[in-house]
Amino acid sequence: MMGFKDKIKELREEKGLSQQAVADSIYVSRSAVAKWENGLGLPSKESLRLLSEFYNVDENDLLEEQIYEIELVSKNIKINRMKLSIFFSFGVIGVLVLTMVILGFTNNGVGNNHLLYNSIPVVTINNEEIIYSEISSEYKINSNGDFRRYDYAMELPGIVEYENMNLIGMSDTYQISVENTSNVIGEYYYLNDDYSFAEATSGWLLVLLHNLDIDDNGTFSIENPSFSYVVIVLYAEFSDLSVNYYFMIDLR
Repeated sequence: MMGFKDKIKELREEKGLSQQAVADSIYVSRSAVAKWENGLGLPSKESLRLLSEFYNVDENDLLEEQIYEIELVSKNIKINRMKLSIFFSFGVIGVLVLTMVILGFTNNGVGNNHLLYNSIPVVTINNEEIIYSEISSEYKINSNGDFRRYDYAMELPGIVEYENMNLIGMSDTYQISVENTSNVIGEYYYLNDDYSFAEATSGWLLVLLHNLDIDDNGTFSIENPSFSYVVIVLYAEFSDLSVNYYFMIDLR
């Protein structure tokens, strides 16, 4: 593709004209023509029109290289904008997903003035020994700083009592009993095997398995689990308080 400077020089030489003769024909100085032929500038719109008429060549043909470069730059700008838009979209999605995960495990309130504090009791079954974390269940109900405690009991292999938790041995069924559960609903989730409880919450990868069927006694079971970790989520609605409980069980 021949550039503008080479085209006008070639056209002038084909006609056997000097730069001064061309300059006189389109009403510019000889130095202006010399500048164009050396690639040091482009003619004005009016001078370009006169050049086109003088050589009987279309303006777009004279500026073919420049037009191509402009189109290429424009195309690259569009591509970069598209890439930026896609990157931004994925960034927004990532932030939303991370926010949903964090909110799901650090629920700080249900309804007006219902601020909730949850710890996640961790029970690990390891060679018939049971390892558990400290458990707390305090809930700030209103702006006056009043607190209410909602106790629960969890049954797992072994026979251990720890404050409000009872861990009772069973073979392939894991039961969790919750006090005062007439209006409690629950779900349990699979947790990816690579997760270590000591890691940040970004390690959670949860897939809902089943809704929990809680009987009149507040007991539900997980039969013959084929996965390593389970996260139990209980939701309770009271007249003056709504709470969520989250806790993880290591079934390995």
